[in-house]
Amino acid sequence: MSAIKILIVEDEAIVAMEIEHRLKTIGYDVCDVSSSGEKAILLAEQHRPDIILMDIKLKGNMNGLIAAKIVKEKYFIPSVFVTANSDQNTLKQINDMLHFEYLFKPIDEDQLIKAINNTVAKWHNKEII
Repeated sequence: MSAIKILIVEDEAIVAMEIEHRLKTIGYDVCDVSSSGEKAILLAEQHRPDIILMDIKLKGNMNGLIAAKIVKEKYFIPSVFVTANSDQNTLKQINDMLHFEYLFKPIDEDQLIKAINNTVAKWHNKEII
């Protein structure tokens, strides 16, 4: 079984490095890291990850919600949103994007694994690790 390939989109470098380290330790394949929605779209096309861990607030002119919607429509790649914001508006925007899960920062490792595996299983019918 090949490892699930993940693209991390996170604008805080230290947080991105910590997530990358945790994912690799668990056994996932981190194909790349981006701090902007615009670059995330290009990297999704280039790497074709199984899933994207997408922060909502990003550097650049595009937030993670818009980037995830574009990637979903163009490449049929799902995202799991990672956010520090639990306000009702943010949650409504996420819930309006059907089939997307979300995690709150700081990220709980068990919830991270569950969200990734559930999303990949739903979208790609792959074995989960």
